[in-house]
Amino acid sequence: MSADRQTFLLAAIGAVLLWMALPPLDVAPLAWVGPCFWCALIGRSQPLKTREYLILAGVGFAFWMAALHWLRLPHWATSFGWVALSFYLAWYLPCFIGFSRIAVHLCRIPIPAAAATIWAGLEVARAHLLTGFTMASLAHTQYRWLSLIQVADLVGTYGVGWVMILVSGCLYLAAQRMAEFHRAGAYQRSNEVSSDAISAKKLTRYVLAAGRPLMAAGVVLGAVVVYGHYRLVVHAATPQTSTVRVALIQGSQDIRLEDGEEKRERIHRHYLELAFLAARQYRDLDLMVWPETVYGGLLIDADSHPAVPPEWRAKGKTDHEFVDQLVAAKRSSQAAMERLASQLASRLILGVETVAYTGSGIRYYNSAAFVGKCSTDEVFPKSANGGATNRRDSISVSPGASEGATHHSSETKGYCYLGRYDKMHLVMFGEYVPFADEFPPMRYLTPLSTNTTPGKVPKAFSVRGVRFCPNICFESVIPHLIRQQILELRKHGTEPDVLVNLTNDGWFWGSSELDMHLICGVFRAVETRKPFLIAANTGFSAVIDATGRILSQGPRRDVAILVTEVGKSDFHSWYLDYGIIPNTIFVSAVVLVVAVEILLRAIDRFWKRLPKSKGTTRQG
Repeated sequence: MSADRQTFLLAAIGAVLLWMALPPLDVAPLAWVGPCFWCALIGRSQPLKTREYLILAGVGFAFWMAALHWLRLPHWATSFGWVALSFYLAWYLPCFIGFSRIAVHLCRIPIPAAAATIWAGLEVARAHLLTGFTMASLAHTQYRWLSLIQVADLVGTYGVGWVMILVSGCLYLAAQRMAEFHRAGAYQRSNEVSSDAISAKKLTRYVLAAGRPLMAAGVVLGAVVVYGHYRLVVHAATPQTSTVRVALIQGSQDIRLEDGEEKRERIHRHYLELAFLAARQYRDLDLMVWPETVYGGLLIDADSHPAVPPEWRAKGKTDHEFVDQLVAAKRSSQAAMERLASQLASRLILGVETVAYTGSGIRYYNSAAFVGKCSTDEVFPKSANGGATNRRDSISVSPGASEGATHHSSETKGYCYLGRYDKMHLVMFGEYVPFADEFPPMRYLTPLSTNTTPGKVPKAFSVRGVRFCPNICFESVIPHLIRQQILELRKHGTEPDVLVNLTNDGWFWGSSELDMHLICGVFRAVETRKPFLIAANTGFSAVIDATGRILSQGPRRDVAILVTEVGKSDFHSWYLDYGIIPNTIFVSAVVLVVAVEILLRAIDRFWKRLPKSKGTTRQG
């Protein structure tokens, strides 16, 4: 078999097995076997040629096209993003093989350790580069194996992937050595060599050679599973205090980019019906959570000195009239939410679109608005620096304030709009077009009519002493984002007790994207050791405890009301405090391997330029 064909077959078999381990098939054990075929390429003695690395990239491209096929569903134009993202991610497979070969053949690091560390380092890079993307990670195939994934509270999701590749590398070494024993036996038989004198000795040697990597894999995997069982026991013995009762509202409305105002109203009525049904069935609710952007009304906000649109002055109206009308619009939008909370007799976290009038123009935000109990009869909004203000034309709400309230209307019966969280990590070409403000023609690359503005700070909303930190849509896909949000709130003395994801997965029509998105929530719960709640349009809404166990889950493309009790807990995460350490180690290993290759290539070129010198031959 030619080298090219062998490279293709080994790479393709590994990719197919990994794809089968992911949703929608979800055959999790295959994820331990697939990387063994890639380890065979790493361990091959002959160097890989450039065209073989291109073959690896082609296999990687096919894998990601199949795994992320749901990116084509929202709109025909998103197919370009599907292809572009798959092309970018395709290069991680040849990088993994190439960098691992450098570590093995140049640095003499054993295949399991080299492959595992390079893999983890590349997954850390994938989570950061080009805004970051971690869906379909290797560790995600094992989200149901709770005792395995508990180690994520030490080394994150990347550490779980490290363990899996290490075990796969050990399995490859054991299989390789047993194959060598089989070939030696076949040689003896073909040459009629007596096996009496040498067979037992060779058998012992090969069995020991094959057994050592299996023992190493067993020790590492056993230690991880024992630690996982220990953490599960600790969690079971850790009580929750100050529990609150939460209802997650899951409607089922498919979304298309071409949907208009009529569809927005229909979705809003759909969620109103479900919310009032929840209020009738569960009369002691403390909080209701609606998914991303399903609240039909716009939330209006403004700076203290908003820019007056030119068309307003063209009508002959004054700036003061504009401010008066803007104040009325802002109060009306907030009062509508307050009335809804009063009618439902529950606090609300609502996925809403915010239109903010600023000194530099209009800004659009993807927000989670919080309506809670008013703490006093009259509460003024807070300014950006946290101070109170009651100027009539000062109508801003602090982006960083989680407890500041607006006016209190007697109609609200004690419920006030208390602030909002603006999505910080936006989806490129889904919520914004890069450099569109500097180069307006860039907007024609997508069907987006406006650019969403990223939020600047995280929020924690307090409900009866329990703090809820919202994140929106694919923010739950980025481990370091969620970690940094919690640490930022901790600095201000408002560390959250519960994480809440508001997402609208109606764009993906019940595809495997729903499963992949849910799995990300499982790992964020383990990494931070905080319950993770998901309110998702079309699914999957879910209640996930701090061990990553899915306690309840909504159906696919159907309605559901999930009710749970969550509260404070002393269950602690080392990764939340020190996660930068393992991440840095993994990435540093990749950088070091690349630096070694660059250095040795430079030495090669130097020696080749000397008279009568011979170039060194290395594996690459």
